[in-house]
Amino acid sequence: MKSIVFALAMLISTLCASHAQTLQLANGEWPPYQSARLPRYGFASAVVSEAAVLGGLQVSYGFYPWKRAEEMVRSGHIDGSLVWSQTPLRDSFALFSEPILQDREIIIHHAGKPLADWPLRQQWQGVHLALPLGSRTFHELVQLERAGRVEYHRVESPENGLRMILAGRMTAMTMASSVYRSLRRDKLTAQERSQLATLPTPIETVPFRLMLSRARPQAAAQLAAFNRGLQLLRQSGRYAQLEKQLLPHAGKAP
Repeated sequence: MKSIVFALAMLISTLCASHAQTLQLANGEWPPYQSARLPRYGFASAVVSEAAVLGGLQVSYGFYPWKRAEEMVRSGHIDGSLVWSQTPLRDSFALFSEPILQDREIIIHHAGKPLADWPLRQQWQGVHLALPLGSRTFHELVQLERAGRVEYHRVESPENGLRMILAGRMTAMTMASSVYRSLRRDKLTAQERSQLATLPTPIETVPFRLMLSRARPQAAAQLAAFNRGLQLLRQSGRYAQLEKQLLPHAGKAP
């Protein structure tokens, strides 16, 4: 029955597509969730595309560096971007959808240089954390930074951060678990993988969302339409199908 309802909804949405508003969205490189090189641009992109259609919208993607994408949303030069964690700063210039996906944020460090886990990580000292451009900080680590125990260093990408840890230039980095697993599999050698470890306790589970620019007058209405489509996508079972098709390694340990 769910598949029939979903098929009817997709048919109706497709028939209306010629009159649908088009959202110009900034996309980015964040495998396995998003990439210009992945089928359907990755799981998150596929979810956004199908949820938008179910909400009576169309989407068009352009791929940009994360920091530039965030600035484009802030200035209103583009309708929005996917996928982002919601923060007070971003709330000031963007509206956020219901979660597109959730992932555990973990801490990666050099296997040969042990790092204390919770609650002893409150006693860290002299820890240099890589922070990829466009990534958020976390309350626990910001508190340690303010206490002088942690120092953040901006890096171009998650892969660069991992290589800086391998070279001994950084102590650790936070990263979504599935993203770390994808990087290990696709970008690192077996020897490099053996030199990295993760702390057992994640920082938190983070929801990632579509964000639309507050500078665009139709943003609130478009977001409501998108959320309706996302709800139908989940209820119909189609979301789970996309997850199975496009995230075959989801749920596995790093």
